Amino acid sequence: MLFGIVYTLKGGSEADTKRSLQLFTSWEPTIEFKGHWALATGGGMAIAEAGSAEAMVEAIAPWGAFFDFRVEPAIEIESAVPILMKTNAWRDSIA
Repeated sequence: MLFGIVYTLKGGSEADTKRSLQLFTSWEPTIEFKGHWALATGGGMAIAEAGSAEAMVEAIAPWGAFFDFRVEPAIEIESAVPILMKTNAWRDSIA
């Protein structure tokens, strides 16, 4: 299962930033990153594959003291379009 992840700094003190970088260099992720980017604001974004929601929680839990996370399941656009069209049709069918 693919997830889109966006995270932003909570407090962003210099000590917090140093500590999070120190921890990151020793971290062994429990999920597979397909791409992971740092943003100029100090946060970042990633696409990751996880076998379960529990694995995703385990992967982001160490970083909760430093970052706020937005994590959403992601699917290929070719799969999303028919699903979205079906939901539009359902809404249109309700008077």
